[in-house]
Amino acid sequence: MKTLQSTLLSLLMVSVVWPGALGAQTKLKVAYPTTVGSMAVIWVAKEARLFEKHGLDVELIYIGGASKVIQAVLAKEIPIAEIAIPTVIQANLAGADLVMLAGPNHKPGQKIMVKPEIKRPEDLKGTKIGVTRFGGSDDFLFRFVLGQWGIEPDREVAMIQMGGAQEILAGMVAKSVDGGLLSSPLHLRAGKLGFSLLADLSTIGVDYQGAGVVMTKSYVRENPDLTRRYLRAYVEGLHRLKTDKSFSMKVIGKYSRISEADALEETYQHYAVKVMPKVPYPTIKGIQMVLDEMSPRNPKAKGLQPASFIDVTILRELEQSGFIKSLYGE
Repeated sequence: MKTLQSTLLSLLMVSVVWPGALGAQTKLKVAYPTTVGSMAVIWVAKEARLFEKHGLDVELIYIGGASKVIQAVLAKEIPIAEIAIPTVIQANLAGADLVMLAGPNHKPGQKIMVKPEIKRPEDLKGTKIGVTRFGGSDDFLFRFVLGQWGIEPDREVAMIQMGGAQEILAGMVAKSVDGGLLSSPLHLRAGKLGFSLLADLSTIGVDYQGAGVVMTKSYVRENPDLTRRYLRAYVEGLHRLKTDKSFSMKVIGKYSRISEADALEETYQHYAVKVMPKVPYPTIKGIQMVLDEMSPRNPKAKGLQPASFIDVTILRELEQSGFIKSLYGE
């Protein structure tokens, strides 16, 4: 009898915890715009088969630049994206209905890497600096920091749209740009190629809402169960990232195409240890910072509330139920 009860209990646990194990997996496309460490949560969740654990057959699709990712989302070609808040805000100001459901990246990860002759911020005047795409995270942050330095973007520094992080580095090597915004681990590779670190944006003292889970409000409303399962897998992916360093570094190396141990170590320490919290609520303060910076250039951003760009209902459910604490043995 005990054996039968144990077997039934095991089957029940599988059906609750691993719904895909007993039925067909739901196919799902998820897009991401860059091959740097801020994407590590979805990479780890994919490689650890955590999406499958929750009944999802996820195809991760790389599309260089957040603005192109948004185009695919709004065209309903891709339902879920891992992007930063500036692109979400700009799309919504233009009439979209995007919303961020989780956002573990609370500090800028970008570094301004430049040719050795550029030693001070004022040396940027008259140069060309590569960003992924206009309107994306790189573009926004570079404009912000130039403003802090009293340098006029576009007029005094040309920003060149390169498409992706790998393309920025290639452009730097080919001397088509004088520098670019790169995140871990690519900035370390740039250093080994002779480029210098002009500024680490994670140290400029601001909260900033980087990459997180983004969907349209209509998709969330029409697919509540799928959305809930995706977020469960996502927070489990974050847990695996933070607690399994060896596995996570291998995954980051695979997707970033970086093999240098020091670069992978620095990337892991920055994102998994320093930046990402156990419960990935988006930062209200970081979203407000983006709105404040946008307002002078786009009056539509004035007076908008950060909370209007996020929906943490499901994430809060996962926290309040004890699910997230149970992952960490708390």
